[in-house]
Amino acid sequence: MLEAWKIGFGRNAIVNSQQALRIKMNEVKKPKLYFFIGKGGVGKSTTSALTSVYFASQGHKTLLVSMDPAHNQCDIFEQHFSEKPKRVSDTLMVKEVDTDFWIEKYLKETTRQIKDTYKYESAFNLQNYFNVLQFSPGLEEYALILAFEDTFRKYSDREHIVFDMAPTALTLRFFSLPFITEIWLEELLKLRSQIYQKKEIISKIKIAGREIEQDRVKAKLESMIVAYESLRQEFLSDTTRVNLVMNNDKLSFSEAYRIRQKLADISIVIDRIIINKLKAGESTDKIENEFKEQKIGRFRLAAQGLSGYDELKNYIADNQEGFQGI
Repeated sequence: MLEAWKIGFGRNAIVNSQQALRIKMNEVKKPKLYFFIGKGGVGKSTTSALTSVYFASQGHKTLLVSMDPAHNQCDIFEQHFSEKPKRVSDTLMVKEVDTDFWIEKYLKETTRQIKDTYKYESAFNLQNYFNVLQFSPGLEEYALILAFEDTFRKYSDREHIVFDMAPTALTLRFFSLPFITEIWLEELLKLRSQIYQKKEIISKIKIAGREIEQDRVKAKLESMIVAYESLRQEFLSDTTRVNLVMNNDKLSFSEAYRIRQKLADISIVIDRIIINKLKAGESTDKIENEFKEQKIGRFRLAAQGLSGYDELKNYIADNQEGFQGI
């Protein structure tokens, strides 16, 4: 797409190519995405691991992705994981997102794009500011976005992709980033258009006798808007399921309530509430009354910490009710 743009096809070629790509993607059966979110310590890693093993045991090709910097999946499965997915069973693979790797990749790409766009950067001494990029706010959530996009693109052959997310604050920024960035880019695009009109710096080229306006910065902003809108729609898709994990206590309940409100602000609906670490005979009436619109999953408190693939499978066999309606 960028090559087409460089030879002068401009914004329409970029937008049309991306629209065609999205249409092509929609024609192919996409994997179902399951995000496990919630307060730190409620058991997101354990419940996402159990759900992944459950899907795999049903014969579904499943990928479990650890997006939590704590990376507890290695302890749960008693195996080492990395950016490259590791096969745990015939139908289950697990990978850990290396946030530092994606931050470094983003910084290198951003520096390259700035240099390519502003060939005259030495006149403004921009080189002195490149090192400051590593201290930019929002790098961590942007790294997770890049990791998510890479995973979705490379492993779209999976039937289920399960994401073990970071604690609340980072996860909310992750989901909000496409929405906020799109608004910000729209405003930048308006400003760029005004500058171009006033400065009259549009360069014009001719292809087959047709005159075409070309602005590298404007075209980049427009292509980014299309990309972020596509990403936001993926979060809102009917193939995406957000699972909010909580414990049956006051602090967990309060944070779960706030998470639901924050996600509602960006139109993301929680599909399922998972009440984890439930003791025998414990009442969940308060949670059920508050979260009437969500499905409820109940995960009993394990007699001991779950670790190892066999223990996970045994827990699933003894607690089938926790996976009903998932």
